[in-house]
Amino acid sequence: MSQTIFNYICYMRKLIISILLLLSITTSFAQSKNQITVALYNCENFFDTKDDPNKKDDEFLPESPMKWDETRFMNKLTKIAQVLDSTVAGPGLPNLVGLVEVENKEVLEELITKSQLKEKSYGVLCTDSPDERSIDVGLLYDKSVFTLIDFKELNATNPSLGDYKTRNVLFATLKATNGDMIYVFVNHWPSRREGEKESEPRRIFAAEQVRNKINELQKKDPKAKVIVMGDFNDHPDNNSILNTLKASDKPKAKTDLYNAYQTLDAAKQGTHYYDKEWRVLDQIIVSQGFIGAKKGYKFNPKNAFILKKDFVLFKNNKTGEEKPNRTYSGEKYYNGYSDHLSVYITLE
Repeated sequence: MSQTIFNYICYMRKLIISILLLLSITTSFAQSKNQITVALYNCENFFDTKDDPNKKDDEFLPESPMKWDETRFMNKLTKIAQVLDSTVAGPGLPNLVGLVEVENKEVLEELITKSQLKEKSYGVLCTDSPDERSIDVGLLYDKSVFTLIDFKELNATNPSLGDYKTRNVLFATLKATNGDMIYVFVNHWPSRREGEKESEPRRIFAAEQVRNKINELQKKDPKAKVIVMGDFNDHPDNNSILNTLKASDKPKAKTDLYNAYQTLDAAKQGTHYYDKEWRVLDQIIVSQGFIGAKKGYKFNPKNAFILKKDFVLFKNNKTGEEKPNRTYSGEKYYNGYSDHLSVYITLE
């Protein structure tokens, strides 16, 4: 074989390898562009360190028994960002992020500017609720994928249930680059602090407010694409979700919602650990407009996940018991992540 022919063969081999590599990168990029991740995380008291005279934030200040100073705040911020960085099926960051138990919009803006989240350009929304603990819910949306059309708050406090105030529901209308109009609800329904049955009417009232708004959307467009996510403080098979919100893993009517987390619950997984039992309080629910959609984004029920990686868990080496690696228990500081695990779905 002459040197000229040998050199030509080597050149062609390198060229073919380069083309295959380029095709692989292009295909990978196309796949990532065709898939988005929707995440939900209860941050467990994500407060700033400043005293807000209009908020009951005395518990989370540097001079409080919690000793909530700038160092602890930045530790918390870094950990929340680490969790969000992990709540994707592949490389990258989630495109829609619902956040629960945040004090204000400012902490979310700091989360973005002081973490790896600054790699994306996110829009930031946050409610301003009458909640007794001065916590709210927020939404981050990837501006390269979504444009904000409208943002409202739904009052979830039932005036007939006495002197009680809870978190508003965040309701955002977003338009995706593929033309999809997507309606997003971020929720943090009333807790079970007074007992499950005693507090149930409050969660049912919150569910009614969301369901009423979804009914309006579906009346205009039966195939409306709706995402309902949050810490519901109820399981997938409780009345508020199953019967009031009308969400299950086997929707009966076309207007019913699909809840893949009902199946995960049956598999004995959970997002919150209480009284030695895992519970699925955090869920992402979608309308049937996403199921088998012929155009735009669609949802496959197998693409619903709970982030249960080692770093967000505390394991008792003696008993083998695992539970969320939380920031505080009472006033004791553990420098953990949250008392909840995050959940996420992918849309293709």
